[in-house]
Amino acid sequence: GGGGPSWGGYGEQGAYAPTNQANMHQGAGNLNFVSSSFEGAAAGGYRPPAPTNFGGNNFNATTSTSFADEPPLLEELGIDIGAIFKKTRAVFSIKSQGDSAYESDLSGPIIFILGLGSSHMLAGKVLFGLIIGWTILTSMGMSWLINMVVGPGGDLGMYSCCSILGYCLVPQIFLALAYLVVGKRLLLSVLAVICILWSTRAATRFVVTKLRANHIPVDEQRSLLAYPWLLTFSMFALLSLY
Repeated sequence: GGGGPSWGGYGEQGAYAPTNQANMHQGAGNLNFVSSSFEGAAAGGYRPPAPTNFGGNNFNATTSTSFADEPPLLEELGIDIGAIFKKTRAVFSIKSQGDSAYESDLSGPIIFILGLGSSHMLAGKVLFGLIIGWTILTSMGMSWLINMVVGPGGDLGMYSCCSILGYCLVPQIFLALAYLVVGKRLLLSVLAVICILWSTRAATRFVVTKLRANHIPVDEQRSLLAYPWLLTFSMFALLSLY
C-alpha cells in the first residue's frame, strides 16, 4: 500500500529466464582454448623422469674403502702396543735383544710412570709430581753425563734417556706393590736391592746397545755407566721403603 514497492509483481520482474542453450554452444565455438600438456600426459600415462645418478654407489664404495684403509687409532696416536710389550720383555730378559727392542718412545714410559704412581697411591702416598719431576731431571742429567763419558758421537739425548728410565721402572712397580703385601719388613729390603740391581742392569744394557748401534764401543765403560743408574733407581726404591 501507499508508495511502497509492489511485491506482487516482484516474482515476475526477478523471474529467472533460462538462457538459450543453442546460443551458449554457438558462443563457445567462437572461443579458442589452449590445450594443456597434462591432457596428453593423462592419455599416454604419466612417467616420472628417472632419478639422476650423482655417483652415489661410487661414493659409498670409496667411503667404505677409505675407512677400511685407515690405520687404528692407537697407531695414529703413535702408540704401538706390540713394541711396548717387546721392550718390557727386554727389561726382564737375561739375554740381549735385537736393536729394534731398544728404539725410544714415550708411550710405554708414561704408562709405567702412571702405574708406579698408582701403586704408591694404593699405599696412601700421592707421589705423581715427585716421580715425574725425578724422571725429567734424571733424564737430563743422564743424557749430559753419558755424552760426557762417551765423548763426541754418543748423541744420547734426553728423549732416549727418558724412554730407558721409564721402561726400567717396571721392577720398581713390583716393589711398590710388594709393599702392600709384605709391609716394612726385612723381606721388602731384600726385594728392593734385587729390583734396584735389575733396573740398573736393564738400563745399562739399553744404553750400551744404543751406543753400540752408533759404532761406539763402551764395553770397558759399562761399570761407569751403571753407577749413575744405580743411584737413580735407589732413589725410586726409597719411595717404596719409606
